[in-house]
Amino acid sequence: MTFRLLPVFAILFTQFAFSQNNPAPKQPPKKRSNTYGDLNLTMGIPMYNYKETTTSLPFGGTFNVLHQPSRHIPILFGGGISYLHAGGQRVNETLTAEITANGLPIQGFEPLVIPLEFRMNNHILNGHAMVRFQAPLRYVKPYIDILGGFNYLWTSTAVYDNSPQRYFTTTNDNNLIDRQTQKSSFTWSAGFGAGFYIFLNEETYLNLNASYLGGGWARYFDKKQVQSWDVQLSVSSPAPGEGSLNADNINVNTIPKNSRTDMLYAQLGLGLNFGGRGNNAVKGNKTKTNANPNTSKPKPTKPPYRR
Repeated sequence: MTFRLLPVFAILFTQFAFSQNNPAPKQPPKKRSNTYGDLNLTMGIPMYNYKETTTSLPFGGTFNVLHQPSRHIPILFGGGISYLHAGGQRVNETLTAEITANGLPIQGFEPLVIPLEFRMNNHILNGHAMVRFQAPLRYVKPYIDILGGFNYLWTSTAVYDNSPQRYFTTTNDNNLIDRQTQKSSFTWSAGFGAGFYIFLNEETYLNLNASYLGGGWARYFDKKQVQSWDVQLSVSSPAPGEGSLNADNINVNTIPKNSRTDMLYAQLGLGLNFGGRGNNAVKGNKTKTNANPNTSKPKPTKPPYRR
């Protein structure tokens, strides 16, 4: 029986030896993605006449996506969007509503006292197409951005019913009676920025950036104006019920401001390399040859002596 198994062991041993002497060819490296994403905290600093007409320091966040078509050309194309909150306030008011029948108050019933909350907020939304020139270095990547796009500024007003009975709302709308935009402006925005990535790992960088964006003329309410609004209702005693009170009943007797919207943006966040290594410095490939240590170079021979 043992002699019958010897050919099997011989075949297995031959295959093992052949595989050791001839290892499987290495798989080619996977193609690395050259797409980057920026996720930043953003603070806006108004400039020039925008600085003179506003007391706001908007704060929010920015998200950019950029793609590098070729690892050998340090240019990336993409776009980004930013949202910033530019101030606001909350005001609590009490509304007195009479109980009526056929439009007439019912005698013997006390008026309802309904607590309301008014929320006024300024917002800035901007979106830009981007071209980035980024140095193909590994640990610190300086870059320059060219941006062009739009600014959208608006002031929103919302009314909430804080009564336990929810006289003006249903149970599924988070006490919100109504919301509307008091003022909005859409204008152009363009400029440039600079920053750098600091290496954290193959997929993540610390991102520091400063951008100056000029903006067109816009009409808006300033943070100080919003915080000093005297909220008044144009209805003295609305009947309880969904739809009987809305944001159109709020009187805002304030003249909006008008100026350019030039802004300096300071950003701190993370740069994400989707795929790793992206456009790191390209290193040359060196091919190693297996030299036989037992073979030595032939010694040079001396030419024969001639007289």
